[in-house]
Amino acid sequence: MKDRAESAKHYIESKYQKLKKDESNRKQAWDILQQKMLKLGLSGAEQELIKQDILHKEAELNRKMRKKISTRDFEPLSIIGRGAFGEVRICRHIETGEVVAVKRMKKAEMINKNQVNHIKAEREVLVKARNEWIVDLKYSFQDDKYLYLVMDFLPGGDLMTLLMRKDILSEEESRFYIAETILAIESVHRVNFIHRDLKPDNILIDRDGHVKLTDFGLCKHAEIRPTRMTEVNTKELSYNFNQLKSALDKKLGYKRTRQLAFSTVGTPDYIAPEVFGQSGYDETVDWWSVGCILFEMLVGYPPFFSDEPSITCQKIMHWRKTFSIPKEARLSPASTDILKRLICDTETRLGRNGVPEIKAHPFFKGLDWETMREKKTPYIPNISSEISNENFDAFDEEDPFHRAADNKRKGGNRKVDMNFVGYTYKADVEAEKSMLVNVLKGLDIANEG
Repeated sequence: MKDRAESAKHYIESKYQKLKKDESNRKQAWDILQQKMLKLGLSGAEQELIKQDILHKEAELNRKMRKKISTRDFEPLSIIGRGAFGEVRICRHIETGEVVAVKRMKKAEMINKNQVNHIKAEREVLVKARNEWIVDLKYSFQDDKYLYLVMDFLPGGDLMTLLMRKDILSEEESRFYIAETILAIESVHRVNFIHRDLKPDNILIDRDGHVKLTDFGLCKHAEIRPTRMTEVNTKELSYNFNQLKSALDKKLGYKRTRQLAFSTVGTPDYIAPEVFGQSGYDETVDWWSVGCILFEMLVGYPPFFSDEPSITCQKIMHWRKTFSIPKEARLSPASTDILKRLICDTETRLGRNGVPEIKAHPFFKGLDWETMREKKTPYIPNISSEISNENFDAFDEEDPFHRAADNKRKGGNRKVDMNFVGYTYKADVEAEKSMLVNVLKGLDIANEG
């Protein structure tokens, strides 16, 4: 009850501050527009036409802001993922025709398993870290039973699917995928979040073969400085194995129906040893995970793999004795060195002094980091159509996407869930608000002049 009250208080305060800021920005923008129109020597009639056009745009934007989003705005096509908290579906947005991925999560399960803060953090990082390396969040909304995240659909599957097909990647292929993954993680750290659950399953592949990071259900906000961040609060974030395993097992993921040779949802294979400890940790836990993923690309299995997750955990905790690079893998000196510089003590781990020291490692010699997204990818996924799910597992219907409760409440008042106040987000509306501010500041007029 106390947490819900604090959440509501925080939401009301932040909402009020945002309204004040928006109104201040709007007034300032109108003043700037007025000055620019006078400077351009526009007549009173011309000025009035521009003002009326902007007022019309503001009214249309306010209408969009008030419009409620529901599952009825989407046509469900197929289910591509299922976990304890819910599922992921391919859907078509009825109004725009766009194909999207809709992640639906059960509120009750998240509340019972103390995952409320995690799901709030997931939404927050998707809103704040909007860039080409992170799966794009289009909408977030809720009903009485579920939370929904509407994201762009990446039909190429994920990196785990690719590893299962190829078994081992060449050093050149591995360099490409791990470099793009590093750029994605860098963008998350830039907005002061640690992912904490990096693994091949969470690295999605778009139709061109480039990667995007997803599944921020275990991410955590922390103040990250440009060179090094302070350690995360130990009491809040330290997990023993059972706690962490439970969080991973219960978290929604792309759980597969076919038997995996190695990594599955819930495995601690890629988790840094300090996460299991009692001394706190920083963002370099993500660079350890990068090392483990790169190891799997080059060798064919994770460095601490075991049939039993508890054994994997013990291997990670005693990594100084259990970590080794098999000679039969015949890795180059640069590959061997970067693995040893990532899977190591946090004090000496690459990335401790910033991402540039990772990028400067000889393993990436000659790589143009600025043009990664423009490069031809090593693998182009087979995609038969825009709604193709051939790179994902198929799941049977368990709980209908459209529920009777949706029709009953449409247009009516829905009881506010204090656990998830302020959850709604509309990317298109936010984009239009930014465009309108630019118009108000007279940028379009200045450019035309």
